[in-house]
Amino acid sequence: MTGKKIGTFGILMAVVVLGMVFAGCTQSSTHKQLSKLNQTGSSTVLPLAIAWAEEFDGAEISVSGGGSSHGLNALLKGEADLGDASRFLKGSDYEKVGCDPTLVSSEGTVTAACNGVTPTKWIVAYDVLAVVINNENTWANELTYDQLYKIFTNDNPAVYWDEVPGLKEKGAPHAKISIYAPDEASGTYDYFFESIIKDWLKPTQVAKSRLDSGDGVYHPSADDNVILDAIKSNKYAIGYFGYAYIIENPNQVKVVKIAKKSGDAFIEASIANVSKYPMARPLHIYTNGIPNKSTEKGKAINAYLKYILSEQGQNIVPEVGYVKVSLVDPTILPAQLAKLN
Repeated sequence: MTGKKIGTFGILMAVVVLGMVFAGCTQSSTHKQLSKLNQTGSSTVLPLAIAWAEEFDGAEISVSGGGSSHGLNALLKGEADLGDASRFLKGSDYEKVGCDPTLVSSEGTVTAACNGVTPTKWIVAYDVLAVVINNENTWANELTYDQLYKIFTNDNPAVYWDEVPGLKEKGAPHAKISIYAPDEASGTYDYFFESIIKDWLKPTQVAKSRLDSGDGVYHPSADDNVILDAIKSNKYAIGYFGYAYIIENPNQVKVVKIAKKSGDAFIEASIANVSKYPMARPLHIYTNGIPNKSTEKGKAINAYLKYILSEQGQNIVPEVGYVKVSLVDPTILPAQLAKLN
């Protein structure tokens, strides 16, 4: 998703990149020049990437957003060394650059390279996806997947809030629903609809997203600031984005408690609830295979990933608003570090 967190993070990124370029120039006068790495993609991963790149001193790292699709596309074209993604690699990513989409599994692994690139995923953190409403909304504080389905898909969708099953009894008005949420290039978009639409992106998928319906209710944006501002100013709006953005903008909108089905407990989106919250997901960095330490750039990528997966690198994760990998599954980090070694 392009343009997210433009204010604080855009400035920070500029400072990071310029600072590292300056540091590189200074060091090159007395030491060999640092390798230059290009990291781009998911704007959900972006604040983490900025923080890691700022702290890592083993390379000059240029960091940018643009969305998961952009990051994976750049990697497959050889334009990026690290492709950030808040979703798995998909067959359509291969297809976009002229490769066979059947070579990509549903878990984002590949059976063959594409354009000489073998995308290899590394789980670097976990994210909590938050569904948000206007602070004046008193009727949609808790929603099930079925209710989200009624709001966000084209399968006989609710046009008015009182048409969402169970909400009229909670005081929902006969007012039109407006959706402000990520666009199709975002991994967040894919993850959200994968959660509520059966067989999402599979041949057996029946329902489509409200965006695909073209009824004008879903207003897509690549900028979380735009989404946040729209929901803040519209009492009847609803949307979603990564929970870290809630931490950056406290009390601006209301976070909805979610249950997978009627009868389940409604769970609040939070870092503490990641193990039981329905919409928690891994965040990835993709590289071209396991970084080859026989080259200077390969050494730099390998060292950078080791730093990200180290205790030092993982300690940055909660500071930015995400969840350490070890809190979800303690076996993931050791297995990934073993591959890098």
